[in-house]
Amino acid sequence: MHASSRFRGSERFGRPQLFAAVALVACGCGDDAPGAPAGDATEGQADVAPDAFRGTPMLERSDQLCKLLNDRNISDPTQNQVQFRANVLGADLGIPVEVAGKLFIFFGDTIGFAGIWGGGQSHPDAVGYALDSATEIATHPEQLCTRLGIVTLPAASSVGPGVDSRVQADFAAGAMIAPPSHGLGEFIRNPAGAGTSRFANLPGDFEVPSGAFAHDGSIYVFYTTVVSTSDISMKGSYLAQWQAPSTTAIPAYQILYGVDERFDANGPLHGDFINVAAEAHGDYVYLFGTGPYRESPVRLARKRLDSLASPGGFELFDASTLTWSQTARGEPIIAPAGYGETSVRYFASIDRWMFLAEELTPSHNQIVARFADRPEGPWGEPIVVHDMADGAFRTRYCCAPENNCTSPQFMNCSRTGFYGTYLLPQAKLDGDRFTVTYTMSSFDPYNVALFQTTFALR
Repeated sequence: MHASSRFRGSERFGRPQLFAAVALVACGCGDDAPGAPAGDATEGQADVAPDAFRGTPMLERSDQLCKLLNDRNISDPTQNQVQFRANVLGADLGIPVEVAGKLFIFFGDTIGFAGIWGGGQSHPDAVGYALDSATEIATHPEQLCTRLGIVTLPAASSVGPGVDSRVQADFAAGAMIAPPSHGLGEFIRNPAGAGTSRFANLPGDFEVPSGAFAHDGSIYVFYTTVVSTSDISMKGSYLAQWQAPSTTAIPAYQILYGVDERFDANGPLHGDFINVAAEAHGDYVYLFGTGPYRESPVRLARKRLDSLASPGGFELFDASTLTWSQTARGEPIIAPAGYGETSVRYFASIDRWMFLAEELTPSHNQIVARFADRPEGPWGEPIVVHDMADGAFRTRYCCAPENNCTSPQFMNCSRTGFYGTYLLPQAKLDGDRFTVTYTMSSFDPYNVALFQTTFALR
């Protein structure tokens, strides 16, 4: 599939057309616990016991807590007032990372509200954060509905306030720093901007965060690389470090190294880790990777946390032999070929790993959850959390009439579908039930919502 759209099948509109469309709307025109990782292994050694899988949790209910960025339509603010506080019209994704007691949220391709990053441009990425502590959000995630901040530039350096007096400041786009002896062009091929006015250090459309994790006070972000400004197929990935995460300074990411690529047949991880969900646990960061966008199974790799600064050093897992290897391409841990962006967490409160993602096949478009006792699996059968073909879901969340999305209506379903579900770091356990919170994206209106789902343990 050509990655000119976040959707396929009945979701017909591509991102370039819709960026122009939302711009028109905006202006009013037309440790060693049971879930701990397996120990070090030599090449080919089986180090994962084929334990019997515990009972699959049972879905009880799912609800939208709120829409984070806009309400009835793209230019109607929520209580977070991001249009005025940070000059944000819309964004997608929303990958949460906890570091030093703070919760950050990484958005993708962010459109400006007044005077910046409008239609016809390639768009950079904003970074949000909770105004409350990560501990408080774990208990009361609904506080993100009214207390979400966006990292901004100083007002004196912002364009928006001079265009619209309601705007306080412009959002600060995440900016990359090239590694020694490398150029930014190796990693950023569709820089933010348009024509000859592009910003080489700002990843643009489809060059977005796909996963992130925290370690030793830094946030590490996996980013995608596209082919070119005219071909936005995601075919590369790299790892960047935000060494001193701050809510008051421009997010400056030091690119560490490339991770994988599909530009040719020589990808170091066989082109299977372009979109990467990451979870740090024990001595390792685990990578849950996909290759061709929305057409891939899920494969597993890992890297020691004490070697993050150095390129390479990834191990690949083979689900058929239960072995780790330095080079061999293993069988996937999740076999259906319908995945792109994914989210994976280890929840200590329930001592289980959880996978959440859109599963898009010729027969269905669903958000599914899977559970495992360890990252290597075995992963349980999919639990359908949301289904675009479900009449009750569409009645509740499809906007009617379109462009007048009264909560919890969230999507103009003739033009878009859901995507980009990312789990918050904590699951809340209550007796034999647990609740997870996650973001979900819509492209029309261009927005991120906050959802909760409760499961019963079995």
